[in-house]
Amino acid sequence: MLSHFKPRFRNSSAFTFVEAVFTIAIIGIMSALALSAVSNGARDANRVVARQQQTVLNEALVSWVMANTRVRDNNGNETAQVRSLSSLRTIYNGLTTTSARFNLLVPNPASSDPSVRNGFIDKTTADHFLEYTTGTDRLYSKALKGSSQYFTLPTWQDGGFPTVDMVNE
Repeated sequence: MLSHFKPRFRNSSAFTFVEAVFTIAIIGIMSALALSAVSNGARDANRVVARQQQTVLNEALVSWVMANTRVRDNNGNETAQVRSLSSLRTIYNGLTTTSARFNLLVPNPASSDPSVRNGFIDKTTADHFLEYTTGTDRLYSKALKGSSQYFTLPTWQDGGFPTVDMVNE
């Protein structure tokens, strides 16, 4: 009597539509998390390099100050005269843009002054900054662009040395 109402079971190992959608959603979420982690790693690496570049430029500014405390004659030889920090501050602050202040650090082969001729940062570093800094008074490098930041060389304040500020865009 009831034999025609037997349940029919399939013996199938295939995914149902709902299982397939659920699996694809999980894979998508995991992919997004992995991509986010890789992306944050690259940004963090750029920030580390940018901090190192900031340190290099700060050291170059200190070197510029120290090299310019001694007055040189027309032949580039040091004299017994010494410049005060306030007179150097006046020279530095007389250059009103970051680009002009950065150029104090760049090697100038035409100069008779050995410090200016050699520069306070190497030519490769200077060229790298100049390549990425175009049409703006913000100082860029590849790492700074990758971390959405830039450098400025603000006005030199009393009681310290000139500084390099890192600014978020």
